[in-house]
Amino acid sequence: MVAKSAPGRDTHLFVLVHGLWGGPNHMLTIEKSIHEVIGHQSGGSDERIATIRPSSFRFWKTYDGLRLNAERVISDVLYEIELIRQKQNSKVTKISFVGYSLGGLISRYAIGMLNDIGFFDEVKPVFFTTFATPHVGIHFFNGTIFDKISNRVGHYLFGKTGKQMFIEDDDKILVKMVEPDGTWFKGLAKFEKHVLLANIKNDRTVAFFTSYLSEYSPFEEWDKVKIKYLKSLPTVKIGKIEVRPKFVDFERSHVLEATGNEFENIQEETSWLRRNKVIRFTLIFVVTLLILPIWIPFVLCSTAFASAYSAVKVLVVKHPEVKSHWERVYNSVYGELGPIDVEDAKIGQKNRDQRRKLRHAESFKGDTSDFTESAMTNFIYAEERLTGRSPKIVEQDEGGHSGETTKFDHDDIEEEDENEDEDRVEGHEVEDSSPETKSFLGSITSSVKEKIIDVNIEANDEIIGNHLEKLHGKDLSKFPLFTPQTKLKMDENRKYIIKSLNTLDWIKVPVYIDAWNAHDGIVARRGPRTNPKGTATILLWASILRRHLMETTNGELS
Repeated sequence: MVAKSAPGRDTHLFVLVHGLWGGPNHMLTIEKSIHEVIGHQSGGSDERIATIRPSSFRFWKTYDGLRLNAERVISDVLYEIELIRQKQNSKVTKISFVGYSLGGLISRYAIGMLNDIGFFDEVKPVFFTTFATPHVGIHFFNGTIFDKISNRVGHYLFGKTGKQMFIEDDDKILVKMVEPDGTWFKGLAKFEKHVLLANIKNDRTVAFFTSYLSEYSPFEEWDKVKIKYLKSLPTVKIGKIEVRPKFVDFERSHVLEATGNEFENIQEETSWLRRNKVIRFTLIFVVTLLILPIWIPFVLCSTAFASAYSAVKVLVVKHPEVKSHWERVYNSVYGELGPIDVEDAKIGQKNRDQRRKLRHAESFKGDTSDFTESAMTNFIYAEERLTGRSPKIVEQDEGGHSGETTKFDHDDIEEEDENEDEDRVEGHEVEDSSPETKSFLGSITSSVKEKIIDVNIEANDEIIGNHLEKLHGKDLSKFPLFTPQTKLKMDENRKYIIKSLNTLDWIKVPVYIDAWNAHDGIVARRGPRTNPKGTATILLWASILRRHLMETTNGELS
């Protein structure tokens, strides 16, 4: 079971919120990185680091809209706070949110509701991070037939959530959530640090402009772009390969004089399957043939059924009673310190057991929702390749030369067995574990012979400190790639969302991962060995948070 903390020890709870079609397992690599990097030395404090991956809105439930899913997340969090008090004799005094894709929007909605009920009067909001989140909604700007059709019918395909993401709902909730006087914006502004990570390319689910809060889209003509990364980023050894975090440097990235060179933006450790042109184009051809007669009808039928079912369900389903639940939590944890409600404790334990079960086996709903997402991504990829808008990817080392490296081809075969790593944590629940939990970077090994991941946390801390000022940049027009020609013609709602959210002080991290599906890779959904570049990127992100905790606790690294 979980390791109990010392009596009275305070807890910093990280809430890890997955995205559309997703489940809690999508957040496993982020969860493990938090425990290793932040729990490694939490600013020298005696603070306990705990994580929760809410599971009450997984898979097709993500179609049910922001409000209901936010209420589900809050309910999961409140039950966990009660359970931490009961089982670890610890009080949650700090909270941070990490949202992936749609999970970032759900987190922002939940933050507004928590602000309304006075939650932040008792629990200090610290970090708010999003990975590839469509803050500005979803819209396609290229003007192709596919884009036009998608803009017209897309909001019908994903239930209430689809209407909200395409800003086609009556309430225009994405616009309301950025109004300066509204509870959503006020709640978000209370967090000490706001961080976002955005894919610049290969994310066919969430485009750069919407995840980076920008009116620009400078990466459409890929053969005219030269990508540069932040200097001197340390390597991370994952298995037998070495990769670097993929933080892009907009100051050094630039427009090329010559065009048509497919070898300009290439990375180390790209699999042989992606490097081989013949195989790659054969696969594209086969996938295209399979998508049209088989996948598309299945996807349309399944998502239409799920949308219709969700539309009916949200009208009749009983919403979690967030306010009354918070009153019980306040009385037992923050107020008179009475006993935890018996029924709440039972439900909280049941939720933990469910999350543990989901870690080892997805349900049929999970399989079908994952298949739907894969079909959507592959269809868009095929469309991009056929229209010439997708980058060609080959291998190159960090010095800019093609060369021999340790081969790594897990990206294109099968999903790694996360259970193999989980079971080596000597019975501790990573979800509820303290920093004493066995390190997944240093102690989890393959047959006790070699580390799965070898990272120098202190080196990451130092190097990211050298680059933080650059990542705060707000005026994109000063960067070479962001020209008037790359500015998108947006409607007023989207311009307003960008302008309002950019009044907050963001650390913005542009990311380039040369994977088939960077939306998957940016959070290393399939695990470190399958997504090594995403994992290295996550570990460097965690050092941003760790530095802040160390600075605010005892002034180190200032």
